This record gives sequence, structure tokens and C-alpha cells, in this order.
Amino acid sequence: MTTRRPVKIVYVTDSGFLNPTLVSVWSLLETLSGDAELHFWGDNLSDADWKNVRHVAAGNPRVTLIEKEIGQDHLCQAEGPKDYITAATMGRLFIPRYIDGYALYIDGDTLVTGDVSPLFDLDLGTTYAGVVRDFTLLHWLADSEVAKNERDARLAEVAAFMAPAESTEYFNAGILLLNCDQIRADPEMQHRIEDVLSASACSHGDQDHLNTLFDGNVTQLDIAWNLSWGRAQRHHSYFRKLGVAEYGALTGRPRILHYHGPQKPWRDPRWDVWSSKGRATFLYRRRLSRFVALYPHLKPV
Repeated sequence: MTTRRPVKIVYVTDSGFLNPTLVSVWSLLETLSGDAELHFWGDNLSDADWKNVRHVAAGNPRVTLIEKEIGQDHLCQAEGPKDYITAATMGRLFIPRYIDGYALYIDGDTLVTGDVSPLFDLDLGTTYAGVVRDFTLLHWLADSEVAKNERDARLAEVAAFMAPAESTEYFNAGILLLNCDQIRADPEMQHRIEDVLSASACSHGDQDHLNTLFDGNVTQLDIAWNLSWGRAQRHHSYFRKLGVAEYGALTGRPRILHYHGPQKPWRDPRWDVWSSKGRATFLYRRRLSRFVALYPHLKPV
């Protein structure tokens, strides 16, 4: 019988996005099936902020909290690509420097709906990461009528830096199963990954940066591990239209819902529960009400 790799999960945030991130952490802790390390990295968090992190992390005694302050020493030249994306997320570029083995990075605008431990049974081989194809880019590739003012320029940009890999391989960096040892085995690659100045110069920040550097050397996970606003049927329809394999590694029920983009479910309630996006919002707000009952002072705004 093989022994599962140590389960190591990483979150990176600043004070402005702390509370939503703690909602995601809490949802993770509720669903984990065994021992794990929770690496929580903060960009200029206060003592009170760290106290709140410890308070939430204490909810699962099988999880070991490992704190790290990641600020000016690492992020002094980092800039977020959008006004709703904090530069602190670029802290994920330093994960292979500090963590051995596999590390699962999770964005703070997520809800964990199932145990993520099975990811650590996956063999990534010599690939740099387990990833999920980006919903938005697939949408633009599949539908010529969407985002007409931006589509052509963006698709040309992605095609250029993804070549010779296909643009359909472009992944979303909100959830990454990083093969840290494989990255660290190539010091030049690690150095280039950590170049936050180059990452900040990309139109979509370190997501474009990582796609460029990984150059298709990734393992495509099933969309269950990074499901865009619960839109599984639409995601699969784009796969079919583009001739892309519908199912990646480790298929099954959704494990992580990702609420990417400027709208957020804790701020923007939706009542269209007949739509997948509305149902995903309803699910988030239902879980959020439980979180707030436990930690009323940590309600996201």
C-alpha cells in the first residue's frame, strides 16, 4: 500500500482580502479527511489579523497552521493586474522556495466543497503543476460573439506566449497543485517564476507569467478542482466545441468553486437560482451564514 504524500495547502492574502480568504479556509477545514499542513502567508497582516487566522485554523485539530509573513522582501515590485486582484496573490510564486513536495495553492475567492486530499495521491511526474483550463479563455475561444472589443487582441496575445502549446492549454492560476521539488530542481526556472516584476508586466499578471514559463508542461486536472462559478455544463460545452478532452485527472463532484472576477458572492447576492451561477452564489451564501454564526466579526464586506 502506498503512503499518501503530506497534504499541504497554501493561502496568500493581505488584510483587504483576509475575511473572504478565511471563509475559504474554514470551508477547507470542514471537508479535509485527515492530517494536513495549512500554510497561511500574509502580506503586512496585523497582530489582530493573525489572531483571527489562528482562531479559524483551530477549528480543525488535525491541521497544523504554519504562518509566514510575506511582504516587501518578496512583493516590493508586485502589482495586481486588475483593481480587484491584490498584488499579494503573487506570493504564490515563492511557494516552491519554501515548501517541499506537492503544495496546493487556493485563491481566497473560493469555496471548498469536498475533500482535497485525493489530489496528493496524483502523480504529476515531471510536470510543474496540476492545473485547470481557464473558463474565460475557453469561452472566448469558443464564441466569436463574446467580448468583441477585447477578444481578438487577447487571443492573439495568449497564442503568442503559449506557442507552441495550444491556447486551449491556458490555465487559471487560482488553484495550483505545485510540484515544488520539480520546479526547485531547475534553479533557473525557479528564479524566473519568482520574478514579480516580469509577472506584473503581464496583462493578466502572474497567471500569464506562469502559463508562459510552464510552457504546457502541466497536468490538466478535471474542472471539479477549479469550477468557475459552478458552470460545469458550460465548461464542458466549450471543451466539446473546441475538441478538447472533457475530463481531466481526478474526475468527480466539484471540490472547489471559484468565484473569480470583479463580482463576489459575499457582496453580490443573486436570486436567479435556476442558473448555475445563481446556484453557486446561493451555496456560497448559505455556507457564509454558518461561518458568520461562528465568527461574526469576520464577515466579508
